[in-house]
Amino acid sequence: MAKEKEIMQPDQGASDESQSEAGKCLHPTLEGIRQIMPGLVRTLGADCELVLHDFKDVSHSLVAIEGLVTGRSVGSPLTDMILKVIRREKDPQDLLNYQSHTIDGRPMRSSTLFIRDSGGKLIGCLCVNRDLSKWVVVRELLNDFYETRPLGSQIPPDTHETFVQDVEELLMGTINEVISLGQKPVKDMEKADKIRVVRELDARGMFLIRGAVETVAKVLRVTRYTIYNYLDEGRRQELEASPGGANHAG
Repeated sequence: MAKEKEIMQPDQGASDESQSEAGKCLHPTLEGIRQIMPGLVRTLGADCELVLHDFKDVSHSLVAIEGLVTGRSVGSPLTDMILKVIRREKDPQDLLNYQSHTIDGRPMRSSTLFIRDSGGKLIGCLCVNRDLSKWVVVRELLNDFYETRPLGSQIPPDTHETFVQDVEELLMGTINEVISLGQKPVKDMEKADKIRVVRELDARGMFLIRGAVETVAKVLRVTRYTIYNYLDEGRRQELEASPGGANHAG
């Protein structure tokens, strides 16, 4: 065990030395940010990583890192994306919540916050990377749980399902909806309008409900026998309109 400790100690010392060397000549603004990074990453959680870059040397710009997401270390270079941004734009704006990926393909949500000195000169950036691997699994589980499939050809595509307390509410709600489709109040309806209403109610299965004929007759201000006549006429029109309907009717 003593021998194992001797092997580990130089590595730890080298890491501390690298951190120390990186922080020696930092701009005061960058140094202030570096000091609060450990507390920030502990607040944000284990799947989060904070990376501080100093633009003085883009080949070794990474001067501080907290968290283990991208696997980088102090002395790593600036990313190709940030290089492109600072090359093309004189005054780049912060890049917030964009999609990115680790080298091994794990999805991340990232933000890059550009840092300027008191004179407005661009001196570095703070990058926030969050590993979304666990959340992708959770999302897939939720999607699987909530997934619904269209009924397809089982019912007409414009059909919707209504959940009501009692059959009277269902019947009256459907009657009022069908009447509103014609954009004409009952008092102004002609026979053809009322046949249309009865035909649509029939297509929606409303006359399978006991007492529907009497209810519809009352709403349309006709007798129940008139509703039966409208039903016969509507079904005859439907038959004639169907493929081969005229021949069948003859």
